[in-house]
This record gives sequence, structure tokens and C-alpha cells, in this order.
Amino acid sequence: MARDRQSILQWPCTQDLPTNDNRFITLPDGRSVTYAEYGTPGGFPVLFFHGAPSSRLEPLMLGGDAFGALGLHVIAPDRPGMGGSTYQPGRRFADYPQDVVDFAEAMELNRFAVLGNSGGCPYVLACAASIPERVHAAVVVSGAARMDWPEAAENLPRQLRLFWTIARRAPFLLPAFLLVMVKALDTASPERTLSQQKKTMPPSDYAVLSQPGHQEAFVATLKASMAQGTRGATWELRLHVDDWGLGLDRIGIPLHFFHGDQDPQAPLPALRRLVSSLPTARLVVYPGDAHLSTFANHIDEIAAALTGGTTNHADHASAKDSGSIQAVSDALP
Repeated sequence: MARDRQSILQWPCTQDLPTNDNRFITLPDGRSVTYAEYGTPGGFPVLFFHGAPSSRLEPLMLGGDAFGALGLHVIAPDRPGMGGSTYQPGRRFADYPQDVVDFAEAMELNRFAVLGNSGGCPYVLACAASIPERVHAAVVVSGAARMDWPEAAENLPRQLRLFWTIARRAPFLLPAFLLVMVKALDTASPERTLSQQKKTMPPSDYAVLSQPGHQEAFVATLKASMAQGTRGATWELRLHVDDWGLGLDRIGIPLHFFHGDQDPQAPLPALRRLVSSLPTARLVVYPGDAHLSTFANHIDEIAAALTGGTTNHADHASAKDSGSIQAVSDALP
């Protein structure tokens, strides 16, 4: 039985963050989870797992205003130690499904789709492996595979390759690295930051961030991820360069992956290696798209995979596979 929602929903008002809805729930162990909601209240329920490091504000820079037109009710929780969610010492990817179940109970959700963007990928897989009875559909966009795999390292830009090398070999340096990043966001204007990004970012991603309000949302998202300091983000990044420990062989439900072939942040060769180990996975690759543009440019196809063709949220208890993606699906090795 879902707990009384009104008794546990509260308004924190402790952070001045530019989001439409900042709420939190209290989990059974006493930890708080902050979250934001997008789209249509009462629409098809989707739990959005943000990247790493990132926060509940991430949908704002990906075209989250389209969720309502697609009939989606997207709920984006902050993971432990990021945004306003309580830090959880020693957590692993495999611990997260229990948080998801407790969160869903608080939100009075029986079944729901899970959508992972970038570093949200392993959390989608964790839910698919551990709580398939609660998951209507499992979708990953611009998914990051293990960043210590050679398929990732060999295809990353130099600065990102250094970043993930630090995460793997010298994680004690990550807090300083992250603080420098946040300070740069504080001191530079959005226009200047966007101008610098144009020099290194794929054109398709630059086109997304250059839309009105998206660069501001990008800055707000990263700053919110470290609203409590760097501890949560640092731990999160370390998880991505270690054994995920998820028991991926247990996954029996369909998995939908959407990826751009120009993605510099989550290299496609690493994702292909991951997907090839998942018998129920379907990979869609979009030529010319990159890390941000895949989500922004193909949200209709992503929504179809999330709902399985369902247009009424009351149907979310019946998982259906989407056939509309098959025609553009990559043939897996």
C-alpha cells in the first residue's frame, strides 16, 4: 500500500534554483529525496534518471517543455548527495532500485517507465534487473557505459579522457576538479560559456544549448548537482569507473537505447560493447546527433518507447513493446 502522499510531500525552500517544482519526500531510512516534475500531471508516469554529475533540473536543457504535449508526467529525482537529496555513504548502483521503489510508493505509482540520460544508464539497468515487475519500459538515451573500458577511453576527447582517468586513478583530486568547474560557471556569463563551448562541442549539441534558456538550464543543472558540495558527485563519478555489480544477465525485459554517432561524452563503441551483452536490448543510432541532440531531436521516438504505444496513463500496468523503432534500429553484432 502506498503511503499517504500528502503527509510526506514538503516544500524545502532552502535553495534558490530555477525549476518549476522543487519538492522532496522522506524515505523509510530517513533520507530525503528532492525531485522536480515536468509534463502533464496525471500523464504517463516516467522516472527520469539524470546524468553524472547532474540534477533534477536536467530535463530543462533537453526540451522538457515537450513532455506535456506527449502526454508524459516526468518525475526527476536527485540522486544521493546531489541536488537536495541526502548523501548515502558507500552506495552502489545496485542499491538504487530500493530507493526507486520507496520513491514510487510515496508518489503512489504502481508501474512506471524509467528513462536514463547519459550517466543515468546504469540506474535504468539496475531497475530492469532488480524490479522488473514495477518497470513498464526501460529506456536509455546517450547512455554512458563503463568509462574505464578501453572503448570509452580511446574515443574520448583529451580533456574528458583526463577527467575519467582522474576518477579511476586519483579520485581524491576530483573535488578540486569539480570546484574549478563550478567556479568557472559562476564567473563566466552564459554567453561567454556558450561561445567557448562552440569551439569544442559537436554542432548538433551546440544547436540545442544555443536555444533560448537552455544554456542557463545547463549551468543551473551542474550547479545544483553540487549544491551540497562535491561529495555526492565525486562518489557518483567513481561508480562509473568500477565494476557495476548489477547482474545484467538477470535482465529479461526489453531495453531501448538511443544514441548519436557523434557523441563525444559517451562514446558509441563503449555503448555497443554494453548493448551486445544484453540480449533484450535494441540500439537506435542517429547519424549526426551527439550527446544532447539525440534527446532533443528524437523525443517523439523516445516517448513511443517509454509508453509502448500507450496514450492513456491508466494503461501503464500493461507493458507493451514498441514496434515503431524497429525500422531505424541498428543491427547488433
